[in-house]
Amino acid sequence: MISRLRIISGLLLFVFVIGHLLTLAFGLYSISAMETAGRFLMGPFSNPIGGPILIVSFFVHAALGLWTVYWRNSLFSNWADTAQAALGLAIVPLLLPHIMGTVVGPAMTGVHTNFKWVLAVYWMFVPHLGIQQVVALIVIWVHACYGLFLWMQVQKWWGRYATISYPFAVIVPVTALLGFVESGKILIANRGDPEFMAPVREAAAAYGTVGATLNNIQSQVLWWYAALIAAVLLARAVRLWGKRPKITVTYTDGPTIERTAGFSLLETAQSMDTAHAALCGARGRCGSCAVRVLEGHENLAPPGKTEAETIARRSLPEGVRLACQAMPTGGPVTVERLFAPTISPVEYQELLRGEDPPARDPEPGLEREEIA
Repeated sequence: MISRLRIISGLLLFVFVIGHLLTLAFGLYSISAMETAGRFLMGPFSNPIGGPILIVSFFVHAALGLWTVYWRNSLFSNWADTAQAALGLAIVPLLLPHIMGTVVGPAMTGVHTNFKWVLAVYWMFVPHLGIQQVVALIVIWVHACYGLFLWMQVQKWWGRYATISYPFAVIVPVTALLGFVESGKILIANRGDPEFMAPVREAAAAYGTVGATLNNIQSQVLWWYAALIAAVLLARAVRLWGKRPKITVTYTDGPTIERTAGFSLLETAQSMDTAHAALCGARGRCGSCAVRVLEGHENLAPPGKTEAETIARRSLPEGVRLACQAMPTGGPVTVERLFAPTISPVEYQELLRGEDPPARDPEPGLEREEIA
């Protein structure tokens, strides 16, 4: 359930981000084109139905992200996941000034923001916020694309659409940034035109009366956000605190790893730089980290809901566990990897479909009849 909520909320936010960036791309033509495009591309989230859905999606996704940080036993076992989590935590402070100016400000002043006003703020009045917005755009896009990639690459249709996904991931933010720059140049070129700048003067007059209040609200939100993150990290430390039993995890093809309990089989392997497949980023969705437990079944915690659902969906045989979910509780465990650590998403899907993937490392793998 938690995994589905994270995916659904993330997809909704991604759709909004794409609409926002495509709107910026129209700045390559004109600011009026941006305004027109925005009514269509961002309109679905600017009404009494879409607006609340977007807000709920944001808070749900953020809350689940903090929940994941709380339950992570190791913050640095996978550097890509760590980077994604750090980028996710950075989104709120980077994006907050934009939210204050385009959401909270209009609610307080009753003045509808337009692109001329927003561009004037970023290119004329407070240029450092413009740079901050560029950084925010990059951070949001990288965070979103990595999360989306982890979900898509284990889907059956990924092999057919992978080749068009990568250009899309580059073209959208680049054209958005070019549109932002070009529209800024248009604004500066027309700043001496009273009629052209009339919406900017109107918004500036309205915001001048609430500027101090907006800054105060922004400061309080940042402090509360920092306190929330600190509370999550403290709660995580308390959860992991205390004397824990020793575990010994032995892979049939090496190595043997000894450490304290409290970490999944995958985290235990990664702590010793032991290669292990985990195509979905250790979310328990794909099954590529599956291991056959040869000894020490009793020294592993029972499968949770996420693991049980994936084992059933992949028709994995008895005695197989997901390394990213299986938690040793103490004592020795001997396991055998079922998929090559270097297996690609396409090769994994071919195995699941019962096809013969290209020959690679002679790592242990499931027989096709077991995973059909």
